[in-house]
Amino acid sequence: MTTTEQRQIVLARPRPVTLAAVAIGVIPFALHAWMALNGFFGHDDFVILHRAAAHGPFDPGYLFQDYSGHLAPGMFLLAWFVTAVAPLSHVFAVLPLLAMQAGASVLFWRLLVRCFGSRWTLLLPFAVYAFSPLILYPTLWWAYGVQLFPLLLTMFGALNAHLTYLRTRESKQIVLTLLWTVAGMAFYEKAALFIAVLFGFTLLLGERMPRRVWVAHGVVLAAFTALFVGLTASRVKNDLPSADAIADFVGYAVVNTFLPGLFGGPWTGPAPGSTIATSPLWLRLAVAALAVVVLVGGLVKAPRRAGAAWLMLVGYLAVDLGLVIVTRLPEIGPLIGNDPRYTADAVPIAVLCAAFAYLRPGERDGGPKRPLVLGLVALLGISSTFSFLWLAPGLRFAESERYVGTARAALAANPSMTFYDTTVPDAIMSLWLVEDGKASRVVGLLPQRPRFDQPAEEMFLLDDNGSPHRITGVKDPVVGRKGPVADCGYPVGGQVVTIPLSSRVEGRRLLRMEYYTSSAGPVRLALGPAAQEVNFAEGLHVLYVVVNGGSDRLEVSRGTDVDPMCVVDVRIGSPTT
Repeated sequence: MTTTEQRQIVLARPRPVTLAAVAIGVIPFALHAWMALNGFFGHDDFVILHRAAAHGPFDPGYLFQDYSGHLAPGMFLLAWFVTAVAPLSHVFAVLPLLAMQAGASVLFWRLLVRCFGSRWTLLLPFAVYAFSPLILYPTLWWAYGVQLFPLLLTMFGALNAHLTYLRTRESKQIVLTLLWTVAGMAFYEKAALFIAVLFGFTLLLGERMPRRVWVAHGVVLAAFTALFVGLTASRVKNDLPSADAIADFVGYAVVNTFLPGLFGGPWTGPAPGSTIATSPLWLRLAVAALAVVVLVGGLVKAPRRAGAAWLMLVGYLAVDLGLVIVTRLPEIGPLIGNDPRYTADAVPIAVLCAAFAYLRPGERDGGPKRPLVLGLVALLGISSTFSFLWLAPGLRFAESERYVGTARAALAANPSMTFYDTTVPDAIMSLWLVEDGKASRVVGLLPQRPRFDQPAEEMFLLDDNGSPHRITGVKDPVVGRKGPVADCGYPVGGQVVTIPLSSRVEGRRLLRMEYYTSSAGPVRLALGPAAQEVNFAEGLHVLYVVVNGGSDRLEVSRGTDVDPMCVVDVRIGSPTT
């Protein structure tokens, strides 16, 4: 083997620092993947997938719908895909997110190396990002992971393309940066902040850019803003919360959540929803002191560069918190600051700013020695892993999995069951989801495609565990007045027959009707303006029909010229088992 061939083999081998970066990226990724693949859907997941099943991928109204103030056609397109291929399969739904998570880590490491060179010091900021519980924990919830991971992937893609432009001045890199930005906007409106991130990144690199570049980014931002404002209802509240509430929220978000998450915390367990419990006071004070040391250390080392970096971080974090203050804080209160979803996207910004504060771009040496870096990385990794594993059960959604599993088994045994749609426990579907928080959203995509609220002679209710119970009647009923014909009640032929009720019925109720007829056929039932057509079978039957209207009378008529039928008994109320 020649000397040249030996040199080529050596150059082809990954550098030790690259192998260490791979290990740092793979370990938290594997832990997160294991937890995500063994988790399940919860809350908004069911609503998003339910809507995806009812629409096609080329339906603009579906893709560009206003979902609680979010405009996310990319999310709904992905939801359609996973629902079309494997409905209600959490494993399949998680796979695209894991792919984006892995791609984001690769692009972020590449960005760090391209900015600062391949050196051991970079392992520490990369580990802060890769192991961050602020990212790994809330993305166990599919509905948030499908926002954050595309945002991170496209953010790092845009930064890499922008860096290439700064070094080559190739116009195609501007286009690539804009395409990454638009892709991010398709999943999460916070991609609108990319223009500010790119501007700050350019300043930290000490570069200048032609005005046309910022004009192009401004046009894209303006177009997205117009689309967003035109298609979504504003969630900005008219009355801002009090100064005390804002101060409490900022304290919770920064001191309780964001700073501990950067240093391997929060070293505590989950709290209601996707929030985290508060760490002990001494621990929060220690983290805050450590953060001050890091800030001051950067200013001492490189005052101008670090000052610009910290200003960029403060600005980005201020926008993150400001959005919550004017939209969510008035409804939920200051404890929303303990929810990492509202600051997770600031983690890579903090890491990138810290790297610029302590490292000179393009510098190939300097910084802490390898043993110290590896020791800090190991300490951070252990601490962050402990925090993540402690938190992870909070978004495992075990109650949802048990509910769906129980219903799945019951439907496998009796696929013909029809259900009266009911609300599900708050742990499965939040009360905030109102009318969407129903059993039909949770189990409607099972392979048996269960029927909800359809007329049936046997109807069932799913209890809080997902077990079906046969409906035996209605409670607190409004009853139909006794019919004029003995042994028949109300004979119904070709004319509309009105059955007076004992009192007025309002809203959604269950109608229990006893009838008999010698001829099967369609029958029209109307409760006020709400009417529906039901097929009646030959013989003596009890029929359950979900009605939704307001009236003190029920109108019945046959749609075909057949023998009359007899309506013997009418009761409208709430189902009972």
